[in-house]
Amino acid sequence: MFSDFLSAICQHMAQSPDAPALITPEDTISFGTLARRVASIGAALAPMRGQTQLILGHKEPDCVAAMIACALVGCPFVFADRSYPLPRITRIARVAGAAHALVAGPLPEGLAIAATALDSLTDSGATPTAPLPGTGAEILYIIFTSGSTGEPKGVPISRRNYDALHGWYAALLAEAPFGAHVNHSSFAFDMAMFDLWPSLSLGRPVILLDHRNNILPRKNIVHLQACAPGSWASTPSLLQLMCSDPGFDYNRFPDLQFFVIGGEMLPRPLIRDLQRRFPKARLYNGYGPSEATCCTHLRLLTAEDASGDGPLSLGLPVGQSRMRIVDESGAEVAPGVAGEVELIGPQVVQGYLPADHPANRAFGWHGTQRSYRSGDLGRVDAQGALILLGRIDRQVKWLGLRIELDEIERVAAEFPAVRKAACLPRTEQGKVIGMLLFLETGAGAPPRREDLLAHLGRFLPAAVIPRDLRFVDRLPVTINGKVDARALLETALA
Repeated sequence: MFSDFLSAICQHMAQSPDAPALITPEDTISFGTLARRVASIGAALAPMRGQTQLILGHKEPDCVAAMIACALVGCPFVFADRSYPLPRITRIARVAGAAHALVAGPLPEGLAIAATALDSLTDSGATPTAPLPGTGAEILYIIFTSGSTGEPKGVPISRRNYDALHGWYAALLAEAPFGAHVNHSSFAFDMAMFDLWPSLSLGRPVILLDHRNNILPRKNIVHLQACAPGSWASTPSLLQLMCSDPGFDYNRFPDLQFFVIGGEMLPRPLIRDLQRRFPKARLYNGYGPSEATCCTHLRLLTAEDASGDGPLSLGLPVGQSRMRIVDESGAEVAPGVAGEVELIGPQVVQGYLPADHPANRAFGWHGTQRSYRSGDLGRVDAQGALILLGRIDRQVKWLGLRIELDEIERVAAEFPAVRKAACLPRTEQGKVIGMLLFLETGAGAPPRREDLLAHLGRFLPAAVIPRDLRFVDRLPVTINGKVDARALLETALA
């Protein structure tokens, strides 16, 4: 099936050369132009078939062409954004086993591996026809974790892993009205792979938003107005930033009728806001870690989901994925009991790079299928639907109590004057000494502290309610559209 998926992209490049494929703020790249770039890069890669390539750049169309060329030739790839410090790029290349780099833009000084400047490769005039055959076990790409707590971990996505995702997601995306798909995240983030491959295989253009504009919704809106977007996948944080501009709505974007929202807890106020702004759109609440190829759950939200309180249902696993909720020993717990989310099926990867990384203990087998203990806390209802409760590693101990940071954030975000919340522990020598609660309230006057504390007190034990409240116009986000916890703490403790 993977060859069919890549063959579909090749078919669009050959049969629809004038159709738009990639849309940037500066240019529109047709499928024909993309084909010529893929062919020229593929020719340069041919002598390195099977060797992992580091693709270094930002959101240039040549980066997409390099990814497609790698997939067609049979070279695994790992993407690194040029904003990364050189030591991190070097570590990523080393852990991934990359001996060569394809670079969009100027070649960086001090890069420890051989490199080819993509703009030095002239168009060959050829059109790619089909991918090389394979078993499916070949690595398609490698995603790296943030590495904020130590050595970055590589997550190698095989062709078989991605095909299992594509098999169900592309069919769902095909049901959306034809239109361009919005890609906001860095190509180093798994959501970008979720954006690119299915859309291009359907012959739909992909809008490459410059992720440096993540906190500038007006610039994104100006760009999008010329592109007729039809579908969108992003984090809640990015959508909340977009909704801070009144121009982000159905009147300006009537074709935008398909949203996938994942990567973070989805606040109910955001659901209400999006349903009001885009009344004809289908909104999907998604869940799935990189280790299970980005998405294992995708549930269509209803009007009822916008009301009420408590965590949202993520529904049943989709595609061929399966799930269990297990205790510390790995035994499955009863419905309604909280435990760790274990994911099972062909989307689960074989394990982290390097192979001796201690975190590989999270992977195992369930029968004949690969399994992954996600580190996410959840439970299932009587129908088997997943209710995600937060991260196990976001449980902290303070004043002798076990505190769920995600629960505090969810409750705070349900206060009417709060758009989003981020609860972070203050630590000293590895011990929690206090709690900070950051509250995004927009440009208006912040709510009264007493009113917010009273709201928190209705849902949380008094002992776990943070007293250090910080009101901000906007929470900072990373290049992947998630709340930037490190930047918040640096600002608060400066």
